[in-house]
Amino acid sequence: MTDSERGRTFNNIVSGIAAIAGTIGLVVATITSNEVNKLSQQSRTAGLVGDLTDKLTSKQLGRDISLLAIEHMLNTEPGKEKAPRDKLLLARISILLIEGSSGEESIHAQNNNSRQASATQTQFNHGVDQAARVLNRLVKSSGESCNSYYKQQVFNLNLKLGGKNLTPAAAIEADCGEAGALAIEALRKQVEGKDSHGEQAASVSQLAQDAITDPKRVASALAQARVVNQLNAVRLEAAHAESPYTESSLAIVTVHLDDPALAEQLEPLLLQLSAKRWYIVSGVRLVEPSATSCGQYNSVRFFHKGDIELAKKLIAQIDTLKPAATPVRALVEGSGNTRPGILPIDLSTWKYARSVPQGTVELWLASKGNSCQSAVSST
Repeated sequence: MTDSERGRTFNNIVSGIAAIAGTIGLVVATITSNEVNKLSQQSRTAGLVGDLTDKLTSKQLGRDISLLAIEHMLNTEPGKEKAPRDKLLLARISILLIEGSSGEESIHAQNNNSRQASATQTQFNHGVDQAARVLNRLVKSSGESCNSYYKQQVFNLNLKLGGKNLTPAAAIEADCGEAGALAIEALRKQVEGKDSHGEQAASVSQLAQDAITDPKRVASALAQARVVNQLNAVRLEAAHAESPYTESSLAIVTVHLDDPALAEQLEPLLLQLSAKRWYIVSGVRLVEPSATSCGQYNSVRFFHKGDIELAKKLIAQIDTLKPAATPVRALVEGSGNTRPGILPIDLSTWKYARSVPQGTVELWLASKGNSCQSAVSST
């Protein structure tokens, strides 16, 4: 049997599956080379899956989702409570959209100047945004105890340094269920800047400055930026519901530093910035010396022309706060660097910049200045 015949046979099998779970009426539609047709809206779960996969352009991801649906149907025992299984399916589909192949296919299309580049990029952006929202809703529907963990593991992570005092994911499942624990773990990785294996991923600006086009790395970094943006929006919506006077964040800021010895001393400055409505993501990200990771001077890197004023405002805010700790004050003043202070760097011409949400910036603090280049050349 040829590959095309196998593909047609697979699609025919998928097309014949009528109900994934008896109570939700979820229909798996025929998968074509261009899209996965919107799944049935006959129930709340089916509606969420429809939102996640609407006009999906990734054939491989569509097949992955269909395999999850088949597995879900086969593993749901007759008479077994369906709701937790429905949530688990949604969690796994959402994680696939964030960590799966659609982002890589979008980057491939852009690298090859494909006519579908714009469409795949738009669908990647839409899919990741929807997936982040669905994972958030799954946690919110998992009970009060689970929501307490969620605030600690995700929403309050911006005030922690490198995952300090976090509850292990395995300890959450008893309160959140399998789906809720999966959702929290997936979102926490995104906020911490970790890849699907839990390793520190490259930042967006590193990829932009090094002109890295590896589809997997680029898609991972862009997905993280989008997930964090969605979570910040959800956080603000919840805060606004409690108090209509809640003000929006000025910007989402990831902080990078080339010297672990200074990380903890930065915490008071980050807390002050947070109180001034700068959403600091996951404390400080420590970076290994490279030609662009530490650099020769401090910078705020932005990805849209319209964010130049935000970058300047953040720089002015840091200057106004005047950190009390001498090493931190010297750090932000750029003592020993090739250029003093903190400078804005415009990365808006990067070809993937459209997938970085507006209002996202990166603060890079270079403690080593010229000596950093020596460290790079000696490695």
